[in-house]
Amino acid sequence: MPEPASRRLEWREHWFGAEQRQRLRAGARRHWIFLAVLGVAFALRVVTQIAYRPALLYIDSYRYLGNLHDLDPAQNSQPIGYIALLLRPVLSVGNLAVVAGVQHILGLGMGVAIYALLIRLGVRRWIAVLAAVPILLDAYQLQIEQNIMSETLFEVLILAAVVVLLWTRPPHAAVLAAGGALFGLAATVRAVGIVLVVPAVVFALVAGTGGWQRLIRVATIGLAFVLVIATYAGYYWIKEGDIGLSRGDAYLIYGRAATFVDCRGLDLPDYERVLCPEEPRGHRLGSNEYAHHSPYPGRVVLPPGKTRDAVLRDFGRRVILHQPLDYAKAVATDFAKSFAFRRTTFPRDVVLERWQFQRHYPTFGLDPTSAARTYGGGKPRVVEPLAVFLRDYQLSVGYVPGTFLGIAFVVGLVAAAGVGRARRSGLRAASLLPALCGLGVLLAADLFLFSWRYQLPALTLAPLAGALGVTALTGRVTPTSPSPSPAAAPRDGPGSRSGAS
Repeated sequence: MPEPASRRLEWREHWFGAEQRQRLRAGARRHWIFLAVLGVAFALRVVTQIAYRPALLYIDSYRYLGNLHDLDPAQNSQPIGYIALLLRPVLSVGNLAVVAGVQHILGLGMGVAIYALLIRLGVRRWIAVLAAVPILLDAYQLQIEQNIMSETLFEVLILAAVVVLLWTRPPHAAVLAAGGALFGLAATVRAVGIVLVVPAVVFALVAGTGGWQRLIRVATIGLAFVLVIATYAGYYWIKEGDIGLSRGDAYLIYGRAATFVDCRGLDLPDYERVLCPEEPRGHRLGSNEYAHHSPYPGRVVLPPGKTRDAVLRDFGRRVILHQPLDYAKAVATDFAKSFAFRRTTFPRDVVLERWQFQRHYPTFGLDPTSAARTYGGGKPRVVEPLAVFLRDYQLSVGYVPGTFLGIAFVVGLVAAAGVGRARRSGLRAASLLPALCGLGVLLAADLFLFSWRYQLPALTLAPLAGALGVTALTGRVTPTSPSPSPAAAPRDGPGSRSGAS
């Protein structure tokens, strides 16, 4: 039955009436700087989408696409969460270009989420804009979103968990469960996400009142995280007869150990001796080379009951226990690289060029035409003028110096410690959560090898921690911040006024 004209008019008046238009105009005036930045970010993503068609395909992209139908966790060096949660659903209704488009939308969504959360927590608008700029305008982020790769979804899930946990204060049981589940899903996309259980538990401990309530919060967020991981591990066991997230850790831990191992005096089984690099310690290759291009793992004669992955893991553990200081030095050196002012290729590391826009379509010796033909989106090609523009932008001003990200992390941690006015700001727990999440995933990646690709989560988490930290330290929380009643306000430290934020 057709809707009466009066009802249609009433509906239009409700949504598009003078009062609503006035509110939209007022909101646009209030947030015009952010909307301008968001417009530039949208334009950059449109240019990227047109410049590299249908999407960029890295070496790992072919493994993801090849595992699209089997969903076999042993076929990928990373867990299959990216395939199950994004790649497979999108390709069931679209093509490679649609996948890249969805990832660009997710990139814009992360910028909006950061800005909205900070405004909700009382951060000044110009600081909130600055915090959203890195994820919106960094060219390395644009490049990874155009790739058929898991990094964008990994960033989204971590940020979604942080936003969910900080949006409501104090966080109630449903919020804690949702945050824990999102952290767990992040670990099914990239294995380093398993460390996110630590900041999740720490946040649950400090974000509210003490006593049994702390234990209940920890149990809630921890149980949600474990249930997701256990479900994935159960699927892995059904498919492979073993429990794990992926098989990529075996080669990575061997690659790290091979860079510094001194096999003299190291008690090794005979079948592991062939894993000792022939190169002198001062002339070793990088972790990535030993993990992915070394002949040594292929020389192992497997003993009965041992798999190659198990042998590589055993070798790595023996080396790390035998030379813990050498291992710590290697990890600390790579961790420090994250905060270099300029992005550059460090000796023996994965070349930065892989994550930079090129004037030609990068193939890495593989066949993107066949993949595009199979999954749709058109023949791979580059619109060179646009590619040149993107490359020039990326190599000049289109990236965030790592030093700035490091300072932002430090500011967040200082505020979380309750220094100065931060002690009574009510933002200590809120500053702590993104700082611990960001530093945790960066450090977890550096346990194995350094690549600028693995530093991208810092683009969301460091600015978020820094913006909350600056606000806490300066004591400038605006009235837009949600405030619980005095009776309900939890504590996140002596003298603080609120816990979750």
